[in-house]
Amino acid sequence: MHLEFSYNKEDVLNALRYHFMQQGETKVFRNTLFILLVVAVAGYAYSIVTVGAMLGIAAMIVLITLVFWYLLPVSIYNKAATFKDDIRLRYSEEGIIISTRSSESQRELSWSNFTKVIEAKNFFFLYRGKKNFFLVPTSAFETEAEQKEFGRLAKNNIP
Repeated sequence: MHLEFSYNKEDVLNALRYHFMQQGETKVFRNTLFILLVVAVAGYAYSIVTVGAMLGIAAMIVLITLVFWYLLPVSIYNKAATFKDDIRLRYSEEGIIISTRSSESQRELSWSNFTKVIEAKNFFFLYRGKKNFFLVPTSAFETEAEQKEFGRLAKNNIP
């Protein structure tokens, strides 16, 4: 089967946010900040923590949220030329072949090159490691049957 698509910036940014929020390090960091906030609020209620400390903790949480929710996804989007190019993708039982409009070269990847697949609302995430992945937008498929077939191929062939 054959797909041609371009990435939508806002959809890619949301996909990158989803990816970052699913990472173990981010979850630990997020939970640690939540616990710190709860302890600080409890400390403030018992007059152990000052208003300045509460404001400092709140500012830190806002800053970290901005980094993970806005700055990191935007910087990755801006650095990756792939997100700004037209993609041609062929897929079969053997794997996928990726090419772009700006380059005549093709990249063949067997399904075994990928470590896992995640099907989200707007994208298939084809991971080639813990942090390296290729996005296939679900909007690129002409029919729901094609989308399901791609998902089946990916799930059945990725170890």
